[in-house]
Amino acid sequence: MAKQGTIYDPSVADGRFQLEELALRWLLIALYALLTLVGVVSVDPAWFAASEGFLVAYHLYYTWYIWHELTREPLPLASAYATPFLDTVAVTLGLIAVGHPLHPIYGVYFFIMVGVMFLYYPVARYYAFWLMVNYTGVGVGLQLRGLDVPAPDMGVAAIIMLLAMYNLTAYTGSERRLRRRISKAARTDPLTSLLNRRGLEEVLVQRLQRAREGEQNLALLMVDVDRFKRYNDHYGHLAADAMLEQLGQVLSTVVREPDLVGRYGGDEFVIIVPDVTLQDALRLAERLREQVARLGVCTISIGVCVSQGDTVSTDQLMDVADAALLAAKQAGRNCVKANAVDIQQVA
Repeated sequence: MAKQGTIYDPSVADGRFQLEELALRWLLIALYALLTLVGVVSVDPAWFAASEGFLVAYHLYYTWYIWHELTREPLPLASAYATPFLDTVAVTLGLIAVGHPLHPIYGVYFFIMVGVMFLYYPVARYYAFWLMVNYTGVGVGLQLRGLDVPAPDMGVAAIIMLLAMYNLTAYTGSERRLRRRISKAARTDPLTSLLNRRGLEEVLVQRLQRAREGEQNLALLMVDVDRFKRYNDHYGHLAADAMLEQLGQVLSTVVREPDLVGRYGGDEFVIIVPDVTLQDALRLAERLREQVARLGVCTISIGVCVSQGDTVSTDQLMDVADAALLAAKQAGRNCVKANAVDIQQVA
C-alpha cells in the first residue's frame, strides 16, 4: 500500500499493490489472450465470449480492489486513486458494451466514458489510449466471428484512437519535461541557482571517470567565505544570503566554460575544473580570490587539489581539497593553498 502523501503510480507501486500489478494482472491478461487466441483459431464464439467475460470479471474485481483501498485510506491518499478508479469503471463499461454489439446503446457507454476522461482527467489519457486499443481489438475479434460491427462506430473509434495516440505522445513528452525539471530542482541550490551538494557529487563522479578514461587531470577547488558567521551575525540572514548569491555569480563569471561551480553547503563552494595542471588550477584560484576581494564585501580562502592517478576516488579528492582549505585558513585566510600530500597516501 502506498504511504501517506504519496502519488499513486501503477508502474512504481509497492507492497501488495505491486504484486497485483506485476503478477496477478499479467497472469490474468495472459489467460485472457490465451482464451481469445483459442477462440480465433477454433472459430468458436463461445471461446471468444469466455475471454471477454473473463476480462470483464477481472476488471470488476479490480474495481472492488480499488474501492477497498479507498475505504481504508484517509482522504488525501484516496484522491490519488481517482484516476485508476475511473480507468476501471471506463474499461469495465466499455468491455461490457462492446461485448454486446447488437445492443442499441452499447456505443453510448463507450464514448461518454472516453469523453469524460479526455475532458476532465488529462492524466487518464494513457488509460483512454488503452481503452481505444482494447475496443479496436474487440471490434476486430467480432468481425472475425462474423458478427456485425457498425461501420460508423468503428470509424469514430479509429478517429478517437488517433487523438488518443496524439494526446498520449503529448502527455508522455510533458511528463519527461516534468521529470527533467524535478531532477534539475533536486540538483540545484535554490539560493544561488548553482549545483547543490548532490549535483556536485554526481558531476564529480562523472568528470573523474572521464578524466581517467582520457588520462587527464581533474582539479577540485574548495572555496570558503572568511568569517562568514561574523558577517551573518552582524548584518543578518538576508544580507548574508545576498552576499552568497553575489559570490556564486562572481565565481561562475571567472571560471572557464567547461568548469562547474556549485554550492556545497552553507558558505562553502566547490569548483570542478577538468584538464588542468596544478599551476593552472592555482592561477585560476588566485583570480577568483582577487575578483571576490575587489567586491569589498567579503574575502575567500581556497583549497586546491589536482587528481593524478587512476585509483583516486571522489572522497579522496574532497579530503585533500578540504585539507588544503584548512591550510589556507590557518595561514591567515584570504589566500590559496594546494595540499602537497600525495593523494594515494590518503586512501
